[in-house]
Amino acid sequence: MKKLNYATLLLFWASLLLASCGKTPEEPHLIVSADTLVFKGNQTCTLTVTTNNTERREFYAYSPCEWIRVSPTSGRITEGETVELTLTSYLEDPLVVQEATLFLTSAFDNKEVKLIGLPNDFSSYLLTDRLFFPENVNDAIMRISNYGNTTLDYSISASTSFISLSHTSGQLATMQSASINVSIDREHLLTVAHPALYVTIDDTVDTIPIVLEKKLMLPNDVVDAEYAKATDLLVYVSSDSKLNIYHPDTQEISAVALSYAPTCVSISPDGTKAVAGHDTHVSYIDLMTATILTVNDITCDAFDIVLTDDGWTYVFPREDQWENIHYINVTNNNALEGYSTRSIYAGTKARLHPSGKYLFDAEPLSSASSEKFDIQDGEPRYITSSYYYDHTVDGDLWFEENGERMFCRSGNVFKTNDPHQDFAYNGSIALEGSYTSILWLDHLALRNEIYLVIQGYDWSYGMTYSPYVYVYNADNLTYKTKFRIEDYVVNTNGENNVYTPSPCYVFARSNGAELYVITKADDSGMAHGWAIQTIDFE
Repeated sequence: MKKLNYATLLLFWASLLLASCGKTPEEPHLIVSADTLVFKGNQTCTLTVTTNNTERREFYAYSPCEWIRVSPTSGRITEGETVELTLTSYLEDPLVVQEATLFLTSAFDNKEVKLIGLPNDFSSYLLTDRLFFPENVNDAIMRISNYGNTTLDYSISASTSFISLSHTSGQLATMQSASINVSIDREHLLTVAHPALYVTIDDTVDTIPIVLEKKLMLPNDVVDAEYAKATDLLVYVSSDSKLNIYHPDTQEISAVALSYAPTCVSISPDGTKAVAGHDTHVSYIDLMTATILTVNDITCDAFDIVLTDDGWTYVFPREDQWENIHYINVTNNNALEGYSTRSIYAGTKARLHPSGKYLFDAEPLSSASSEKFDIQDGEPRYITSSYYYDHTVDGDLWFEENGERMFCRSGNVFKTNDPHQDFAYNGSIALEGSYTSILWLDHLALRNEIYLVIQGYDWSYGMTYSPYVYVYNADNLTYKTKFRIEDYVVNTNGENNVYTPSPCYVFARSNGAELYVITKADDSGMAHGWAIQTIDFE
């Protein structure tokens, strides 16, 4: 018989010991049929609870929220048994998603079940509000996003065959989005009035305007510009001593030769007349006939100028720090020049209030200051000033069409149509970027929108210009969208070079169909880098 050594004997007894032992007993715990329950509106769901514990033990179920009821809230359970809990939701608000927790507790284990309460079926979606096509771009993406709690079916059609879609219908589950590629035949689409897409969702039809951009290169450099909504004429004065009248309907420019180099321009509220300011002269022009009516002498270099319907003209001097407003009625040759009794800073900008009764200015050296003048008898009589050091003006201003509010270069907005609330702070336009201010602004009540271009300052490069037109809601001043202005492409020695545009003026056409943006191309080498770019809304 073979003897076993000690090591072999030790291994033998160890194997017997392991064979005689079972697995380590499992810790007692609760077992639930789901870790999340979802309720839609007022709904009942069930949850089963079991255990692996051989001892009969009590458990408790409760949820601290008000919109869920649990039954039963307690019970006794042992291994092999199942308890069914009934949970009923009571969702009163049909538009709010609720979240809560169901707690299950026992002496040996705790469980949590997440409860989600969805409202009754509701549809909520987000659409691209308009599609913008710069002149050299013929493709864009339209997005549809489903933020409701029901499946969304959509279909899309175009107003013309010159618009092509990657697909025209689809279905979106909750929190899904779709991207539709939109292509245009630009040459033919430019001849179509009001191109658009029509998106149908749950029997609701949304119209998505197709916005096209067009550019007209100008034969001269722009010194100053204004737009007359009353007659739909864009007027600018240029460095070649001309007053230029752009006719949007024909896209033609008629020019009036001036006897002196212009420094500024203003259009009468009725849109039929204009004045051009010069160094020591004022020219009065009939826009309907493109003829000069009068030329009068003044005693200052005109930095800014304002014209009323009855010919009263207010000139703001360029130099000599403390100055007066010069005023003259230009309907007559050799008219007498008057001077305001209140002094202003040289370099002050001004606008005529839409009522035609008042003049508002914005002084350049006092960022907090704007002044109001009564001009009903011709002479500018000082009324009041703004002195908000925490809500500045910053040197330029524009009015809402009805005159209710004044928009300032700083982005701040003030009341201007109530003598008891003149210059009352009324909100602020949040501008994109740092150290930015409004370069030009226009308001269009028809669309309830504000359009503006901005300039900024960079400590390394100086003044900067954003190549966008920004669109804001006129009521609450919230940002809506922005349009990228077309680049300039300049061919030099057979090579195309691209220059970023600098928008300087933006004007909205009275019928809401188009925006006109006067832009320039800095450092492009072109003899005249100015253009009128048209953004077609409809």
